[in-house]
Amino acid sequence: MSTQFIEENLKTSVGYECDVLVAGGGTAGVVAALAAARNGAKTILIERYGFLGGSMLNGAGPLHSFFNLYKAFPGVEKVQVVRGIPQEIVDRMVAAGGSPGHLEQDKGGSYDSVITLIDWEVFKGVIFDMMEEAGVRVLLHVMAVETVREGNQVNGVIIEGKSGREVILAKAVIDTTGDGDVAAKAGAKFIKQHGTTKVGMPFGMSNVDMARLVKFLEEHDMVNQLVRADKHSTIDDIIRLGFELKKIPRFKEYMDKTGMWGPLGASLHENNYNYINGTSIANVDATNTETLSQAEMTLRRQVMTLSKMLKEHIPGFENSYLSWTPVSVGVRYTRVIECEHDMTLEEIVECRRFDDEVMLYGFHDSAPRIMIRNGGYYGIPYRAFVPRGVEGLLVAGRLITSTWEAHMSTRNTVSCMAQGQAVGTAAALASTSGKSPRTLDTGRLREVLTKQGVFLG
Repeated sequence: MSTQFIEENLKTSVGYECDVLVAGGGTAGVVAALAAARNGAKTILIERYGFLGGSMLNGAGPLHSFFNLYKAFPGVEKVQVVRGIPQEIVDRMVAAGGSPGHLEQDKGGSYDSVITLIDWEVFKGVIFDMMEEAGVRVLLHVMAVETVREGNQVNGVIIEGKSGREVILAKAVIDTTGDGDVAAKAGAKFIKQHGTTKVGMPFGMSNVDMARLVKFLEEHDMVNQLVRADKHSTIDDIIRLGFELKKIPRFKEYMDKTGMWGPLGASLHENNYNYINGTSIANVDATNTETLSQAEMTLRRQVMTLSKMLKEHIPGFENSYLSWTPVSVGVRYTRVIECEHDMTLEEIVECRRFDDEVMLYGFHDSAPRIMIRNGGYYGIPYRAFVPRGVEGLLVAGRLITSTWEAHMSTRNTVSCMAQGQAVGTAAALASTSGKSPRTLDTGRLREVLTKQGVFLG
């Protein structure tokens, strides 16, 4: 790598001013922006792609999980743990014909008792409508490239897009970039944890005979997750389908060599297996341009090979074709920002509660191997979103929680949505009252969250 340097002396104009700036319009960011605006803050949301939703659309299939894992513990009460704005989004999606709502899972219910599917294209329209109604100013196709600081106080972000470099000044900034881009540039301490997990690339296949596929899989005892529901079809009612493809030797050989698993998938429309998750590469630092680029190309080769093998060897796929891949590799873990509290696996599985908790959650992505005790749920305290040593900044999403075992719960989509409502509300209350997010009255925050539909037990 070259050691040459080019000296830059830049003057960047202030293009925007706001109360709350949300950097990253993904799973946590969309909810954070809605929460901030609805609580009276002049809010700007910036996003690098041309749509909002992040991993909800670009990597996840079903949203995990609005409910506790009650099916794994007979006699345990079914509880909707995440409500508020995340539930409102589901309601809007159902009304728009873009979701069947919450569906109970019988086969595989000890992994997730209830799954929630959304149509990604419908979501793209619905979430823009919700942003407009709330008064959020959305800036697409921009990236946060630097922060504006006085000492350890963050006063805004420098963005770069089609208009060039511009400054957004803000009273409070929320980093929901996933990779902690803003927090890292603001001087927050962090560690990188990409070595503990994998990146992947789901894909979709159309014209799949879902009934024939499931019949074959059941005859060979390969199905591990299955949900049936009304898809307005006379021939196809398969909504959720996971199976052990490695039971077939030719697939096992290829999947073991590449690190693939599963697959686990979902189907919202007739004979459209629109989400198939199973490709993967371990130990990818997605904050490194060259490494991420190589992972992107490798995963797309995996998708092409696996989809071709399915078509050639698995009944039901004979007339199918590859119809969808995401806009980028799916990343689970990169930078973890050092915050005032770091959730531990013990706190999660033992259903720990906190005086300053601002959300509850009851799903762990390693179930049934790692289970939250007795189908319960745990709290995440407000201080888990407050970076150490940096003022004017909150973080949320997959950039919290420093151990893989704990992160396998907190990084999931519905957890990130709930985190978004917590930090968006907090940033609004802080910015409109002239307080630092660090010194915010958490009792007042909890009171507002409860009034706005958040379940705190």
